[in-house]
Amino acid sequence: MKPILFATGNSEKIAMAKNICDREKILIEPIKLEIDEIQGEDPEVIVRDKVIKAYEITKRPTIVSDDSWCIPALNGFPGAYMKSINEWFEPEDFLRLMHGIEDRRVVCQQYLAYMDGDLIKIFKNEIPGKFILEARGVNKKSPNMSVIVLDADNGKTIAEVFEQGEDVVAERYRNTRDVWHEFIEWYKS
Repeated sequence: MKPILFATGNSEKIAMAKNICDREKILIEPIKLEIDEIQGEDPEVIVRDKVIKAYEITKRPTIVSDDSWCIPALNGFPGAYMKSINEWFEPEDFLRLMHGIEDRRVVCQQYLAYMDGDLIKIFKNEIPGKFILEARGVNKKSPNMSVIVLDADNGKTIAEVFEQGEDVVAERYRNTRDVWHEFIEWYKS
């Protein structure tokens, strides 16, 4: 089976994809591409555009992924802009933003898009969580990870989960339903 290219430079995303796909004998080959990513409020439009641009470069079956973060109490903010917000905010900025807000829910909307030249297939999954009251754990690249606990993580922040090491993170991804599992089911059928 030929490998499927996974267009990302994010080492955490690569580890997650390989961990899940290797067990299913689906070969994932990471490739770092310079893609001019469009901005907007609709994450599906963004991921579709991104996979088309990636495929135009590679001319091989290619996958891209993207996350959008929805805070219901803030009318869906920041949505697809979380990457930019993480460049400006520290964990304390997220805590100030949520100060006094009773509804502390947040939803990570995962998107994965596959394109092989004939077909574009988009997968979406939502992972619920909540903002906590004080930062725990450190993730310099994504400060939001120190203040968000996903429902499946037994009360640990995303940063704390990653601090536990690769084996714990790998086990978490193997056992948590996400877009990669949906992709595998579709790809193998």
